[in-house]
Amino acid sequence: MTPAPPGLEAQLETILGFRMGRTHQALRAAWAEVISDLGLSPPQSVVLRAVAEQPGYGLRELSRRLGADAMNAKRLADHLESLGLLRSSSAPGHRQRRALTPTPQGQALAAELARRATAWDRHLAEIIGPADFAQLQYLLGRLRAALAEHHGLGEDR
Repeated sequence: MTPAPPGLEAQLETILGFRMGRTHQALRAAWAEVISDLGLSPPQSVVLRAVAEQPGYGLRELSRRLGADAMNAKRLADHLESLGLLRSSSAPGHRQRRALTPTPQGQALAAELARRATAWDRHLAEIIGPADFAQLQYLLGRLRAALAEHHGLGEDR
């Protein structure tokens, strides 16, 4: 095996960001299978749940909570509205702000997504063990907070 050039000592597969990205891809693909019968993509499911949890969200609040750009949040919300799962209206006192609320069908689907997400987390905890799952949750939160503190990244990005 040829030695790595100076400055490239760490193999790509050992870099935390790369490993987290690959893990995220696997989690997202598995979650997509869990919800495939509901006709929503993982990003659509997240937007629907976020709006169901906080009815009246504007697109800016939604995009901040999800860590997504506003145009992507708008595209997802527009699609969910076209499916009859969300309703948008002008916010009182803010004509330019779009308030998003779930329809009854959207609320019911969000409740089913929440039930499946809870079951999915339980499944993941069974796979790696409850103690490791709790530790992983803790460490991810700690890493996020440290990045926010040391690199000026707000909790909403």
